Amino acid sequence: MKKRALPLRSILGFCFLLLASEAAAQIVPREVSIENDLLARYLDDSDYNPADYTYTHIDRYIPEMYAQFDKPRPVTFAWEKELSWSHYVLEIYDLRLHGDPVVRHTLPSDTLTCHIYNLIPGREYAYALMGKNGSFLFPIEEGTFLVQGRRRMIRADFVTNIRDFGGLRTEDGKTLRFGRLFRGAAFDHIRSKERSPLIVPDGIAVLRDELRIGAEIDLRSEKELLLLDDNPDNDMTNSMLGPGVEYYHCPISDFGAITTENLYGPPIAAVVDCLSRGLNVYFHCAAGADRAGVLSFLLAAMAGVSENDLARDYEITDLALGRTARHTRNSRGAYNYAPSIEYLKTNFQGATLAEKVQNYLILKHHVTREQIETLQRILVE
Repeated sequence: MKKRALPLRSILGFCFLLLASEAAAQIVPREVSIENDLLARYLDDSDYNPADYTYTHIDRYIPEMYAQFDKPRPVTFAWEKELSWSHYVLEIYDLRLHGDPVVRHTLPSDTLTCHIYNLIPGREYAYALMGKNGSFLFPIEEGTFLVQGRRRMIRADFVTNIRDFGGLRTEDGKTLRFGRLFRGAAFDHIRSKERSPLIVPDGIAVLRDELRIGAEIDLRSEKELLLLDDNPDNDMTNSMLGPGVEYYHCPISDFGAITTENLYGPPIAAVVDCLSRGLNVYFHCAAGADRAGVLSFLLAAMAGVSENDLARDYEITDLALGRTARHTRNSRGAYNYAPSIEYLKTNFQGATLAEKVQNYLILKHHVTREQIETLQRILVE
């Protein structure tokens, strides 16, 4: 396949960034955290004893009012007005990559701030702010900044509870790779035999263009997707993200109860197959809580993620759903965290939790050893 040549302007712009003067004004902090205050405080103080499932920390960090607290903090750029530009152009480059900017915004001349979401923690980025008149771009400011954060929550209006698997820590001190696997809620809302979209064009652009989602795995039932009614126009057969995004329907029943056999093999097979073909994957149920929460737990556990991070990732869902969600490590019920992990530890062999989960998936859901090793190879770094 012939490699696409970069536009001359992008090459010059990128070189301009690398030669940036230390004397230039910095229009963004040199280090910026994308964790919102609630998430940061929770992660700072939520280590768990893996032998005691009687307590939780998450309730201390969720206010009484109903609101969504899962959105990331933006990276904010601010500058002073100069001359009479018709527009400003802000470009951001990931310094691990070469070529075109990962973000490019053209802004009206009266805009003096710009909020950027969904950058990757641990990455250093370069930026260039330019003034535009006609087709001419004039450099104004340039520099670099480092994104900090332990978890990468995603803003894609108006879908909730979206986060990257990246950053979860394994028992042997490694982490899961950012940018490949994502979990969240559905893109539409189905009630009274009608489907209403939740995601808007800007949200679709985030998932398609920024996260580069190539496959959607839908865990909702046939009834939820209106596949059992008499109106074929209701049938969900393609991703709402548009052409080129593969769509898989892998229904999970019984709220994803971990004791139910033959539920998780198909979605895990789809995840592994898509990742192995280079596709970034987004999976969801309705709210991204119960069924997506259990699948998320199983995928992360089979990759070797520590029990502390497994529990915290399960509880972070409550930042999106509020106090009524009760997705805590001490929650009870057939599909909840405490009985699920107790069932796995009690009934399956293995020296570690990862080995117990892997044996459970092999015996109960026909996941193969090759699929487990492929997932680990792709996600663990």
